[in-house]
Amino acid sequence: MALKDIEKVLKILAKQQGVSMLGQFRKYPAWKILISTILSARANDDATIPVSKELFRKYPTLRKLSEANPNDIKKIIKKTVYYNNKTKYILNTAKILLDKYDGKVPDTMEELLTLPGVGNKVAGCVVVYAHNKPEAIPVDTHVAVVSRRLGWTKHENPDKIMKDLMEKIPKKYWLIVNEVLVVHGREICFKRNPRCFECPIVKYCEYDEKNLKKE
Repeated sequence: MALKDIEKVLKILAKQQGVSMLGQFRKYPAWKILISTILSARANDDATIPVSKELFRKYPTLRKLSEANPNDIKKIIKKTVYYNNKTKYILNTAKILLDKYDGKVPDTMEELLTLPGVGNKVAGCVVVYAHNKPEAIPVDTHVAVVSRRLGWTKHENPDKIMKDLMEKIPKKYWLIVNEVLVVHGREICFKRNPRCFECPIVKYCEYDEKNLKKE
């Protein structure tokens, strides 16, 4: 797809209604954005949002979270998958932030990737949503599906998709790419039975199995 069409797609999607989980949490302290993104791994927004809010109600500060009983955290986050591992990641990350970073969340991909439970997606979300820095384009399931259908990547691996997107999309758009593609994927471009009949960017889509009839 030509650069001018990529820009048109992003501008069209930027006008759509809806907001992602991290879009809702954008005004949260950086540590809450980090923890909620760790919780979101392999879990949908419907599970992650209420769990995150409940966790932060019980532990409103990073210090209190770091001192929490692991079993209490597990009870709260049980609706997200891999909650045993996530509990370890959350507690260890909270302690590292306090001990090594004086309670602040690093704002570089390199430093974030040293934290427990943090890969490229989580680190990218933190630099974009918490620090407003265009250092990455985080890739989740929605971003992957929409990107492939638009022909922006042919890869399945999230890290390779991120590399493709960062090569194709001008840096001035990096702060909005995750948000607009996640919302579009959640509202219209479903992995199964996408609502192509109401898609505002359907003419740019290369997907072979478009669902153009509203049932």
